[in-house]
Amino acid sequence: MAPALRQPTRSYLDGTPTQRRLGFVAASIFSASYVIAPVYLIATGLALCTRGTAAWPLTIPLIASALVPPSLLPKFGRWLLRTRFMACIPYYFEYEEFHETTDEEVLALHEAGKRVIGCMHPHGVFPFVSVCAATSTLQAADGLGDGLGDLPTAVANVIRQFPILKDVVGVFGCISASGAFLRARLQRRKGSVVLYVGGMIELFYSSSQKETVFLKKRKGFVKLALRTGADLIPVYLFGNTTSLEALKWPVLATISRKSGVSCTLFWGRWGLPLPKRVKLTYARGRTLGLPHIPDPTAADVEKYHALYVEKLVELFDRYKGFNPDYAGKALSIE
Repeated sequence: MAPALRQPTRSYLDGTPTQRRLGFVAASIFSASYVIAPVYLIATGLALCTRGTAAWPLTIPLIASALVPPSLLPKFGRWLLRTRFMACIPYYFEYEEFHETTDEEVLALHEAGKRVIGCMHPHGVFPFVSVCAATSTLQAADGLGDGLGDLPTAVANVIRQFPILKDVVGVFGCISASGAFLRARLQRRKGSVVLYVGGMIELFYSSSQKETVFLKKRKGFVKLALRTGADLIPVYLFGNTTSLEALKWPVLATISRKSGVSCTLFWGRWGLPLPKRVKLTYARGRTLGLPHIPDPTAADVEKYHALYVEKLVELFDRYKGFNPDYAGKALSIE
């Protein structure tokens, strides 16, 4: 196993009390929206049924959400995440990141016409590590800058269509996670994408003793990469499963898996849907160097899937010691 980087690529340990307080407020907007959006939608529906036309003003935010052009959100997001307010989020979490493949190398791959799939693990209730990573790379002089727009995140269509919530997550440039859409995108120049391979279902299986990622039956992303000539970059997000707690009843996991969206209760600081102040660490590995196989066999997929799992476990073991909440944890592959 290759040695870990000795120093973080970027570190946010020296925040002032004001930066940490502002970072908490900014981060809370994202997780609170997961509660506010569905509650507001239900409350508006009930009000319309009981109060009739008197409740119509409540629909204004929903109408406004429906009218927002999807193409506008990523542009707004890149501006928003560059603001001083959003730049405080990493300081709240004492965030650090380690890039074995640097942002500059990712941009160089794009310029050469090589697409990549950034494979993120795990998702958690809300991926605050990814929020920190997006803010960090947009703020840094050697970051992705406007090139971040070439790395949109694929999410379930239900998230992309849910009023208000779609606008909150849309600032990160979300696109459809359907196989046909991703295959068409990855055949384009600069058609890279970010995938949460295991999805939200992983949040039901992690604990204080271990991390669990769903990979054994998730092989479509490997086949997709081989077919399109894209490469894979494993990324581990330490802290996504500790920043918020969730109710993990098996029946809720079943409902979530079938609906494509997390259906559970969650909480954090003060018992509210606000993130706890835990350390977050982002670790990006090296590209796997996959070949382009337009029509891969089952054996091809199995071979490179096994290689990917091996590299992800190694990445986890290399960097877990940099986050005290993970130093004693093992990674379980399900």
